[in-house]
Amino acid sequence: MTGRRGAFDVVVKIGGSLGRGRTPLRVLVRRLAALARRRRILIVPGGGVFADLVRGERTRLRLGAGTAHRMALRATDQYGLVLASLHPRAFAVADLAAARRVAARRRLPILLPSALVERAPSLERTFRLTSDSIAAWVAGRAGARRLLLFKSVRGLDVAFRGRKAAAGLARLGVVDPLFPRHLPSGIAVQVIDGRRAWRGPRTPARSPRGRTGRAPRRVAPSGRRGRGRRARR
Repeated sequence: MTGRRGAFDVVVKIGGSLGRGRTPLRVLVRRLAALARRRRILIVPGGGVFADLVRGERTRLRLGAGTAHRMALRATDQYGLVLASLHPRAFAVADLAAARRVAARRRLPILLPSALVERAPSLERTFRLTSDSIAAWVAGRAGARRLLLFKSVRGLDVAFRGRKAAAGLARLGVVDPLFPRHLPSGIAVQVIDGRRAWRGPRTPARSPRGRTGRAPRRVAPSGRRGRGRRARR
């Protein structure tokens, strides 16, 4: 394993939308578990169908925003338990100390983030805070060098450093609006279509537009510039 003692090489957010269709989710977890033999990896789950259920019940029962958000956080825990069940070397953990112990054994920790988030008064308790921002916040606390977001946006593959580029992606709806605020300074970020064959994270040296730090646009599979359809998380 590489990296500073106690720090993670990469935090990986696996979007909940990847569990809704024919995505080879088990293959993705298997490959990440294999990589965890050599690198310290931490998984942050999205909400998936469990978050969909919360949104539906919020509308049907007219639940308050605070209650619904707490329920949505627990939806990420449920999806995390699903991910942990897909490989024998993946383990659900409730905090970073447990995650470090699992990673030290060259296994793959899957963070169940609800308790950790609820103990953090700096985090907004609204639906603007999604697993995108949670993953960025966790990456900072975990001392990660890289942050990788897997989403269900066809042809998506952008890499950057810096909050200016992150803000551009937030305006396009690729990441949530709080993501730039919680992104650690200097961390390398890649946002990628998780439905395609997984090739492993790469280390971006600069923004795709060069050194300006401006946000990249999504590129459609044909090579044309895509328009801002909101990313499925």
